[in-house]
Amino acid sequence: MNADYKIPLVEKLGYTAADAAANFVFMTMILFQLNFYTDTFWSYGQCRGSHPVSGRASGTRFFDPIMGVLADRTKTRWGKFRPWILWTGRAVGGRDGAGLYHPQGLEHGAG
Repeated sequence: MNADYKIPLVEKLGYTAADAAANFVFMTMILFQLNFYTDTFWSYGQCRGSHPVSGRASGTRFFDPIMGVLADRTKTRWGKFRPWILWTGRAVGGRDGAGLYHPQGLEHGAG
C-alpha cells in the first residue's frame, strides 16, 4: 500500500458507525441478560456480574489466537474474514436466544 494514501472520510465514518452498532448490541445484551437472570431466575447479582469478566478473560487468551490462525488460512471467493463474520453471527444469535429461553414451569427461585 502507498504511504501517501489517505483514507476517505466516508470510509472512516462507515467503520465508526459499524463499530458503534456492534458495541450497542453487545452492551445491550450484557445489561439485559444480567437483569433477566437476576429477576427471572433469582440468581445472585454478584455471580451474574462476574460471568462476562471471567469468560472474556479466559476466552480471549486461548481462542483469539486460534481464530486468528483459522481466519488467516481461510481462502474463499468472499475473502478471508467475511465468511467468519457471516456464520459466527448466526451462532452468536442462537446462543443469545438460547440464553434468554425460559422453560415452562421454571418459576422464581427454582434452580
